[in-house]
Amino acid sequence: MSFQLTAELPRQSILYAKGPAGFFPSSPGFRLREHQSMTTTTINYNTGSQSVVKGSPHSKLRKTHGLMNMIGWGILIIIGAIVARHMKQWEPTWFYSHIAVQIIGFLLGLTGIICGLILENRTNASNVSTHKALGITILVMGGLQVLALLARPDKESKYRKYWNWYHHNIGRALIILAISNIFYGIHLAKAGSSWNAGYGSAVGVLALAATGLEVRKLMNK
Repeated sequence: MSFQLTAELPRQSILYAKGPAGFFPSSPGFRLREHQSMTTTTINYNTGSQSVVKGSPHSKLRKTHGLMNMIGWGILIIIGAIVARHMKQWEPTWFYSHIAVQIIGFLLGLTGIICGLILENRTNASNVSTHKALGITILVMGGLQVLALLARPDKESKYRKYWNWYHHNIGRALIILAISNIFYGIHLAKAGSSWNAGYGSAVGVLALAATGLEVRKLMNK
């Protein structure tokens, strides 16, 4: 037997959400933790159909945070370092390319960190202290690298070798921390193997390119 249902509200959205067990709001904000999993179902009473939308209300912000940091700190900064080490025969193109790539990477990374701070505030996340500390450390190191450009001595200066040591080693440390923190962030977000595989592939390609250029540089000596 079939029948036609007439409803004043033909469409109804239903939210299902599950939070962590055993955790209750605490001072000072008494805010609830973000739900571990959630889904939204929209039921159409006239047609009998339903549509399901999975995800978090902060999923777009979380993806933006991840992508900005991944592209900025985790890819462009590495490319800029490769340009500086292996493209110096094209003077002064390599220098301006290095600066341009690093500044774009820094700005994207800064945007990603701001998104992360907003995300932490909205979700009241309590397990991101290490990830946050590493991110701020990376930002400070990136800022020091930008400021170092303003204090760059002339090639003939006796202080140039100290500046080179500082600039190169801070850059190397920044890249190592950035790669580590990106993978750690993927783990915290439970983003899945696709994010690990995607970023891992990008890092692998850059590592192979850097290794190949390094071998060529040694052979040409």
